[in-house]
Amino acid sequence: MITINVFDISLLVQIGAMLLLMVLLNSMLYKPMRQMLKDREDKLASMRKEVEKYEGNAAQLLTQFNQKLADARRMGQQQKESLKAEARAEEKGLMSAAAKESDAKKQQLLSELAADIAGVKQSLDAQCEVFAREVAQKLLGRAV
Repeated sequence: MITINVFDISLLVQIGAMLLLMVLLNSMLYKPMRQMLKDREDKLASMRKEVEKYEGNAAQLLTQFNQKLADARRMGQQQKESLKAEARAEEKGLMSAAAKESDAKKQQLLSELAADIAGVKQSLDAQCEVFAREVAQKLLGRAV
């Protein structure tokens, strides 16, 4: 039969070796590993904060850019409308000047035409009696 000696020294040595191994592994392996993991987590957290900060800045810059772009478009539209109004006013002025000029030319031509008509009328009035005599002589066949 097997007898178990409770006070065997090898059991105590194994327990001591196990405790010594736990202390050594804890100080040489587990603590540095946990410290590395903690440092890594801290670094990732700081990187996340920086990313959030940069995203916030980017969103703010994008908002500012869109606002400035909208302002520039609005100013461009206003300038476009003012230039159109100026062009319409200038066109109106040019058309008015052209109309006045054409009216003046028309009046000049009408007065020249009226003068020519009056001249021709006088000429015809002066010759009307002569023509009437000639027509009467030809119709009657004798001198009038």
